[in-house]
Amino acid sequence: MTTPRKRRMTIVGLIALVVTIVWIGNIVWRIDDWNRDWSTNHAEITVDASDPALRSPTFPESPEVIAKRIRDWADAQPLWTVQSEASDENILTLHLVHRTRLFRFADDIHVHLEPVGEATRLTAESQSRLGKGDLGQNPRNLKELLSGLR
Repeated sequence: MTTPRKRRMTIVGLIALVVTIVWIGNIVWRIDDWNRDWSTNHAEITVDASDPALRSPTFPESPEVIAKRIRDWADAQPLWTVQSEASDENILTLHLVHRTRLFRFADDIHVHLEPVGEATRLTAESQSRLGKGDLGQNPRNLKELLSGLR
């Protein structure tokens, strides 16, 4: 016959097991590219990116207007901060930091805004500060940024 204490310990153990399985499942579910995500801690938005979601967009506004939209968006996000802003030869650069939810790992995102005629082309890179692989976090950072601008 089991005692109430043993029953409570069994229930606590089952709850811990379920939480662990859900946590690991969440990580596994978010990995897009198993080859890339275990060995790469960097992602880019470029004109010729193989992932269509990471191709460089062009916006009809000036770099200053796009930079303000990025700052406003980042300020409204709990895990994003704007670290600095610089201008060099017509290219406006923003340095943002994204922190992961659970462990608060920092990823550096550098956004480059280049005037193209009356429009602005956005390119960017996201780099993890720690680790060999990012489990897909850096591409997610860039996709989240682009999503926030659309």
